[in-house]
Amino acid sequence: MNKKIIICVISFFAVITSNAQLLFRISGNGLKEPSYILGSIHNLSGSLLDSIPEYLKAESQCQQMYVEQKPSATTMVISLGEPNGKQVQQEVDYPDGKNIFDVIDEESAAILVEKYKEYLNVNLSDTTWKSLWKITPAAFQHLLTSRFLTQYRNNGVMDMYLMKRVQERGWNVGQLDDERMKLNDLADSQEKLPQTIEEQADSLMTFLKDYEGRKQQMVKDFETTYNYWRTGDYEGFVSHNIQKVTPYPGVYRDRNEKWLPRMIAAMREKPTMFVFGSGHLIGEHGIIQMLCASGYEVEQVKR
Repeated sequence: MNKKIIICVISFFAVITSNAQLLFRISGNGLKEPSYILGSIHNLSGSLLDSIPEYLKAESQCQQMYVEQKPSATTMVISLGEPNGKQVQQEVDYPDGKNIFDVIDEESAAILVEKYKEYLNVNLSDTTWKSLWKITPAAFQHLLTSRFLTQYRNNGVMDMYLMKRVQERGWNVGQLDDERMKLNDLADSQEKLPQTIEEQADSLMTFLKDYEGRKQQMVKDFETTYNYWRTGDYEGFVSHNIQKVTPYPGVYRDRNEKWLPRMIAAMREKPTMFVFGSGHLIGEHGIIQMLCASGYEVEQVKR
């Protein structure tokens, strides 16, 4: 690590103040005006930021926004907006003629039907939802775990809320990821990311058979992460989440390496607000370290 990187790292660890959130200013290396990174938590409501003057000031200094992915016809979308799965788009690889109920046991299937009816108001036993049966076991699990955290979504998930707002102002909104991403590439899991249908089915069955325990563990973990984010305690956030990030280079390091040149190009074009998951900031392969290594100065915005 050279001297410039060390100085850059110290700058954002030096002072942590209350209610600053994970907002960082990027400057130097020929930039005429600073750009910003908001490390988000996807399940939080974007309206939380409306009462954070530091974020609002930073956003007002920008002219465009980049997010991880924009919803589009070519982006993998999982939505339960309509029966018959008209909004469900996902490539799957079930064995010929089979579906979710063929790859999980009866006990798990019963719990799956019960929880989808309870939490998502979807009756998987009803044939009008039959097309949903073909989404992957990982997708079924993802939809349930996301539902645990909806109490934090008062006005839509943070990234999409902010993107919609700036689009209404006429801003360009770009995306950092490639056009198509698989669910497994995007999932943040403390377990090995299952790749095959069979592995995903095993993971889903384990999850369903300890549903309440898994739910409590996930909610507790999320609330701890949220408290670090809410107070702008980046060091605490890193300490709590580092083990969730480092084992998955495909989810973080590899994507960050693809994002970096896109971020640099955007910043050179005009002041940009980047909004993406806070996990991408963490560690030696995090975006902050990569920007520092490229000659930029990165500092946490403090109240």
